[in-house]
Amino acid sequence: MTTKDKFIKSLNKFFSEPVLILTIFPALLLFFFVILLRPFILFRFGFFHSDRLGHFTVNSEIFFCEDLQIRKEKKVIDFYYFPTKPCNYQVAKMINRKVNVYPKFLIRPFCLISRSLSFLSSHVTGRSSNSDYDTSHLLDKTKFQLNLSKKEIEIGDKIMKENNLNKKNIICIGVRDSSYLKKAFKKQDFSYHNHRNDDIKKYIPGIKFLLKNGYTVIRMGSITDKKLYINHKNFFDYSNSKIKSDFMDVYISYICKLFISNNTGLDGIAVMFRKPILHIGSLPFGAISTFSNRYFNTMSNYYSYEKKRFLRQTEIFNFNVQYLWRKDDFKKKKIRIIHPTKNEILKYFKETISMLTNYKKNKDHMLLEKKFKKIYSKYVKKYPDGKKQYHNIIKTNILYSFLLINKHLLR
Repeated sequence: MTTKDKFIKSLNKFFSEPVLILTIFPALLLFFFVILLRPFILFRFGFFHSDRLGHFTVNSEIFFCEDLQIRKEKKVIDFYYFPTKPCNYQVAKMINRKVNVYPKFLIRPFCLISRSLSFLSSHVTGRSSNSDYDTSHLLDKTKFQLNLSKKEIEIGDKIMKENNLNKKNIICIGVRDSSYLKKAFKKQDFSYHNHRNDDIKKYIPGIKFLLKNGYTVIRMGSITDKKLYINHKNFFDYSNSKIKSDFMDVYISYICKLFISNNTGLDGIAVMFRKPILHIGSLPFGAISTFSNRYFNTMSNYYSYEKKRFLRQTEIFNFNVQYLWRKDDFKKKKIRIIHPTKNEILKYFKETISMLTNYKKNKDHMLLEKKFKKIYSKYVKKYPDGKKQYHNIIKTNILYSFLLINKHLLR
C-alpha cells in the first residue's frame, strides 16, 4: 500500500468515526513531541485484532515473540487498544497482564497518525510481520508469551473435577460450521466461507477410535449447528454444555494433548500454547500451516468440472487457484472443494495418534512426503501470493495415509 493509499484510508476512517473530530487534533499536537523524543525513547501505538479468535490469539502471540528482540535494542513505551469488543475476554485478560491496554478513543488517533505516513512507521506496534503465519518459526524457538496464571489453572482443574472430566489425555475437536459467524456477526455476510465448513458427524468414527484408545475427547466451539450424541463417559460436547465460557475455551486448549480442526479460529488458542495440531482438509492449498513440525496436515481436494477429476498439485498452482479464499472465486473457476470422507478422517486420526506416541515414519512415507514437499516448496516460491508470505521452511508433517489416498498431489 502506497503512502497516498494509507493517507486516504486514514481519512475515510476519520470521517466514519465522529469521535476522531475531537481527538485527532490534540493527538497531532502531542505527536510533535513524540517525534522530538524519538532519539531517547520510542513511543509506539497499536491494537490487537480482537474481533476474530484466530487472529486475536496467533497474531498477538507472534507479535510478542517478535517484539522480544526490539525491546532488547530500544527503550520503548507502548500504548494499545482493542478496536472491538474482545471475542474472548480471557485472551484479553492475558494480553492486559502482558501490556497496558487503554480506551480506544484515546489511542486510536495516535495509531491512525503513525500508520498514515511511512516516516512514522517506527511508532507502529501490535502488528505481527505476517499476520497469523509464523514464517520466522518463532513459536518453535520461544516460550509462549501469553499464559494462564497458577490460580486460573487451579480454577480450571476444579471445574473439570466438578464435572467428572478426566484432564489427562485430552484431545480437542473443533469443526467449523456457519453458526458462529452468523450469530456473532449478524450484520455481515460470511457465506463466502461456507466451502470451508464441514459436517461434525463425519468425525464420529474417529472420535470413537480415540475413546476406545483411552483418550478424553472434548468437542469445542462456542456456537455449533449440531449436537453430538456419543454415549461414552470420556466424551464431552463442551460446545453445548453449561460450563462453556471464554475462560474454559482457553483452559481446555491449554491442557489438551492434541487439537484436531478443519482450520477454525478456535485452534488459534492451541497454536498459541504450542500444542500439536491435526488439520483436516486444509484450505486454501497454497496457504496451509507449514511453519512447525507440530502440525499434521491433510488437504481438501480441488475438483475441476472441466477436467472431470481432481487437480494435481502442479495444476492447482499453474491454474492460479492456490490462494483462493472465497466460495464464489472457486465457482468462477469451475472448481468444487471436496473435503475428506469419514473413512479418510478415521485414517488420519489413527496415523496422527501413532506419530504422537513415538511412531517413526517409514521409508516409503518419507519418500512420498519429500516428493510432495519438493513440489510444494518449488511452486509456492514460483507463484507467491504477492500480499502475504505464507511459508519459509516447510516443517509440517504430511500424513502418509493422506499421500497414499491422494497420489495425484504428487504430480
